[in-house]
Amino acid sequence: MPASLELVKIALQAYGNGDCEIALALADPLIRWDERASRPDGDLVWKHEDVQRAMRRYLDSWETYRFDVEDIAEVGPGKVVAICREHGKPKDGGEVDRRFGGLWVVQDGKIASWVTYMTPKEAVRAAKELLGGRIEQGQVKRRTGPAAASPPATLAADASEEQASVEDSAPERPRKRALTLSEEQKRAARARAKLRRRSSQQTA
Repeated sequence: MPASLELVKIALQAYGNGDCEIALALADPLIRWDERASRPDGDLVWKHEDVQRAMRRYLDSWETYRFDVEDIAEVGPGKVVAICREHGKPKDGGEVDRRFGGLWVVQDGKIASWVTYMTPKEAVRAAKELLGGRIEQGQVKRRTGPAAASPPATLAADASEEQASVEDSAPERPRKRALTLSEEQKRAARARAKLRRRSSQQTA
C-alpha cells in the first residue's frame, strides 16, 4: 500500500478508536484541521494542541459513536480522499447515521491537512483543485474498506463524474491565490462574528 495511503488509514483507525494522540503523532506539528464544510459548528484550527482539543471536543459530544472508512484512495501524490461513515447517538439529539467525505494532504511523510466535506464528491472536487483541475485515473491508488450495510458511493465514480463535468464545461477561470494562515484565520473570525450576529437577531 502506498505510504501516504497507509499513513492516513492508520490515523483514521486511531481517530475512530478515540486515540487522538496516536492520530496526531502521524501529523505535521502545524497540521490544519477544517470541519467547516461538513458541519455547521465545525472548527478550523491549526497545530497539534488545538487540533487535539477540537477532536476530543467532538468525540466527547457523543453518548455512543462509531466511525468507519468505507472507501479510501490516493488520487494524486500525497492527496488521499475517503468516504467515511459515522453513526451513533449524540448527547444532545437523536440517532445519527451519515456519510461524508474527507481529504488528507500528506507532505514529507506527515499529515499536513485534515479536511472534511458534506459529501464525498465535494472531497474529490477539492482534491482535483489541488491537483491542477484533473485527476489522472492511472495515478489513483486505492484500498476499499469493509463492506457496508448498504451499498456506499465509490470514490472512483465520484472522480470520474467530476472529471467528466470538467471536460464538458467551459475553461475554468484562474483560481485565486491560496490564503495565508493569518488571512484564513481573519476570514474564519469574520464568519463566526456574522453567524453570532445573525443568531442574536433571530433570538431578539
